Amino acid sequence: MSIIAAGSATGVSANDVDASFGGKPIYIQADEFEDDRKKDSWAGQIGFGLSVAPRFVGADEHVASVGFDLKVSYKGTIFLENNRIGALLYKNRFVRAGAIARWNLGRIDNGSLSLLETIPEIDDAFEVGIFAATSLYKLFLTTEIYFGASDDFSGTSVEVEAGYTFEPTSKWRVTPILGAVWSSSAFLDTFYGVEEGNPDFEAFRPNGGLSEAYFELATERRFGENWLFKGSFRFSELLGGAADSPIVRSAGGSRDQLQTFVGIVWLF
Repeated sequence: MSIIAAGSATGVSANDVDASFGGKPIYIQADEFEDDRKKDSWAGQIGFGLSVAPRFVGADEHVASVGFDLKVSYKGTIFLENNRIGALLYKNRFVRAGAIARWNLGRIDNGSLSLLETIPEIDDAFEVGIFAATSLYKLFLTTEIYFGASDDFSGTSVEVEAGYTFEPTSKWRVTPILGAVWSSSAFLDTFYGVEEGNPDFEAFRPNGGLSEAYFELATERRFGENWLFKGSFRFSELLGGAADSPIVRSAGGSRDQLQTFVGIVWLF
């Protein structure tokens, strides 16, 4: 795995993988906001820092760049979390469920990676879906299902993760998370398939199935009434049809995917 510094000002334009992640989803975290923040209709956090992510999904080359982290909740019902937006439609003591959508960054050749010369670009696309989650004390479990909403980006993916928050002190939280992704054959074909006649790679049509497993460690250290130091580390292993892709098995690809974010966050 190689890591290079990006020349652009944001992680989004430096690579095609969102690296502004970390910790509990906002639809879980919103219930933990302090009482004074809940008095306002809007509450959340905004942060800037350093991110590292693969240049595109399945790439060996990782890019270090400026990262941006945004989580906003409106009355605990409407939420925005970086590249995701959604609405909480059902809630009781243990279960939350609703609609969710996300912006997928696709795969764009910016001229700096020769591997992309013979595999097609993938335009950014909008995905829609549903989510369900439960939390008990400091334990949480979430499931998100996404469906491609464009002609060039189709298929289904299901993401499941579970985590538990430890509090070594009143100002320090550590949250380990385990997650897995199931993807349909159409979804995997978008990112990992290879058409007939490619000069560098053999033709490949992946089968649907479990495509990724990951471990994430997120930490937050409060150092003021409205300020946090935040760090997140995620290591992913591509599986099944994703791991078998000639793109991933090539010299420019890798089953191992690393994402990190370290930054300063302002709470509001």
